Amino acid sequence: MQKKMIAILLAGIMSAFVLSGCDESWLDDIDETDDTEIAQEAEDEPGETADNSANVQNPIAENESIDIEPVEIGSEARSATVMIYMNGSDLETMAGEATMDLSEMIDSGIGKNVNVIVQTLGTRKWHDYDISSDTSQIYRINDGELELVRDNLGQLACGKSKTLSDLIAFGKTNYPADRYMLILWDHGGGPVYGFGYDEWKNDTDALTLDEIQEALRANSDISFDIIGMDCCIMANLETCYVLEPFCKYAVLSEDFESGLGWSYTEWMKLFEDNPGISTPLLGKKIIDGMIEANENDDEAGGSSTMILVNESAVPDLVKKWTEYAYKNTDSLFGVNYSKLHMARGRGFMDLFFDYWDDDESAVTMDNYYVSDMMSIVESVGREDGYTDNLRSSLKNCVAYFGHTSDKNELTGLAVSLPYGDRDFYDQLVSVYSKCGFDEKYIDWLEGFVSAEGTGDYCDYSGFEDSWCGWQTYEEGWGSGDAYEDSEDWEYDYEDKIWYLYEDGNIFLYDDESDIMFFYDEYEDELYYYDEEDDDWYVAED
Repeated sequence: MQKKMIAILLAGIMSAFVLSGCDESWLDDIDETDDTEIAQEAEDEPGETADNSANVQNPIAENESIDIEPVEIGSEARSATVMIYMNGSDLETMAGEATMDLSEMIDSGIGKNVNVIVQTLGTRKWHDYDISSDTSQIYRINDGELELVRDNLGQLACGKSKTLSDLIAFGKTNYPADRYMLILWDHGGGPVYGFGYDEWKNDTDALTLDEIQEALRANSDISFDIIGMDCCIMANLETCYVLEPFCKYAVLSEDFESGLGWSYTEWMKLFEDNPGISTPLLGKKIIDGMIEANENDDEAGGSSTMILVNESAVPDLVKKWTEYAYKNTDSLFGVNYSKLHMARGRGFMDLFFDYWDDDESAVTMDNYYVSDMMSIVESVGREDGYTDNLRSSLKNCVAYFGHTSDKNELTGLAVSLPYGDRDFYDQLVSVYSKCGFDEKYIDWLEGFVSAEGTGDYCDYSGFEDSWCGWQTYEEGWGSGDAYEDSEDWEYDYEDKIWYLYEDGNIFLYDDESDIMFFYDEYEDELYYYDEEDDDWYVAED
């Protein structure tokens, strides 16, 4: 019912675009067959008419007026603070990648409405802006400049919880704002190895998930709209579980990021212009910018994925995953579901393995025991209630997902399964226990150490050829009940539009054209909002 309703609404929206003389190129993305099906559904609806002779866009007549206030695309926030934990590491020393990203931030013009606070550390050589390698520093980006606000902090360790905790405390105390965002910038090594390689410390002294959790707990009076990690392979169930109490959304990469990392200029410019922008829309802009940069740069770019995780849905995903996993133990132990996917860029390749060579390596996700969750579900192939529940829960977690055109084998979220590696499992136990993972689940994971299928890798080719994206999953699609209010705007992948249920009303928003629509269910009428006129207009006669 809900999916059919949205399809009918989209048919009306397409009519509105055509009638208003707007650019119709976006329609090219919609398959002609889908157009036919949508049109047929619209014709089948009671009270519908096929008469399109009145295809004229008119203001609402007095007897057709609607007393509906347009909903806010975002919040009334007028200020924000973005805290960036920038451990430049060898990425900066060898290639200047951190200062290139700083340049992107500076170019955005951010600083008046949105504070950007950057802590620099863990790097033997900074390539620009006179950043010191001898001591950690804190900078503020303001009016096209990188301003030093704290100096001589000492050679702080990136892998210590207190270092991150102190940055958060400094940001909230000195730059209080209506909303907050935290970004961790450096290498990533999955849920067990953790985040950050500090060139001044021990090679393996990373910031583990339990230490990230400790830093966030020490500042539990602050809630982040987004916690993002500009690094490799941290889009996993375990990371999301740790972040869930402290943020609304997480922006993470399941893949090995290229040296480009995130693209900062455009989304920061948008955030500066509109500090109250809806968090899911801001997350989408971050992801779209990163994917576009990698798609268009043949030299520095590469295959990329990134996900915006709805953290409020994570507790249910943990529950549904463990139920599914216990039910399918024999299948999971019988085949190695780790991904044999090549490494690029910002992983710990040079730390744990001897294959680092000019930003490429022979390291794969298998070395980090990364197993894509939806790939597992579809490759195991069992159809029952546990499978349906897990699919639904996964879909509810995915607020938005982006990938380069060549990427089909990763779906956004992974889980770590320690096939055949006792040492890795022992490290896992130490981290997961401190994070509060269920002891039964930790004990269950030990079975992978001696799993008979360790050497028999899953052939994902069938799934990779057939998976067409999250729009193919209607289980868990949207909010469920068409009359249940949404907590925030939700994205429909098939029709590429945002929707919101509020006080029983249905609103849609196209972020590309910046147009809002309202569907009057009782009158079976679709309207669009003209902000300049402060009025609604009929989008479909």
